[in-house]
Amino acid sequence: MSNFRLRNRNVSRSFLALATFGLLACGPSLSEPSSHDISGRWSSATAIGPVTQIVVDVKQQAGGIIEGQWSGKVSQPNVPCPPDLGLAPTGGVNGTNAVLGVRWALLGVGDFQGQIIDDHTLRGSFTSCDVIFPITFSLVGPVPGG
Repeated sequence: MSNFRLRNRNVSRSFLALATFGLLACGPSLSEPSSHDISGRWSSATAIGPVTQIVVDVKQQAGGIIEGQWSGKVSQPNVPCPPDLGLAPTGGVNGTNAVLGVRWALLGVGDFQGQIIDDHTLRGSFTSCDVIFPITFSLVGPVPGG
């Protein structure tokens, strides 16, 4: 075997070992809780199907667990999807805030997954009734009474 091939193979192995070490040592696991607490009142001007004026009040617990309540408005009664909301729907919120991103379920409407853009902005997608909506949530203040 030529010196060039042997040297090239050793460089390749060294690079692979260094790259592997770099990936493992570069930060926390993506599933670890985020160090950024997103507790507060969040709102969005984006309509999720028939649901508008969405307000989400969440508190982040230890381990990145998110719990809270949501509310919104529906302009038409008896919409087929999501069903049984009424004109002023409310429901529970649960999810997680991890290094990889924020995920929460607005019970009765659908699921959000996104990223923390800055201290006052979450951006991502919301899936409801098999439709994906791009959405931005803005922090409007603390959870009232909390």
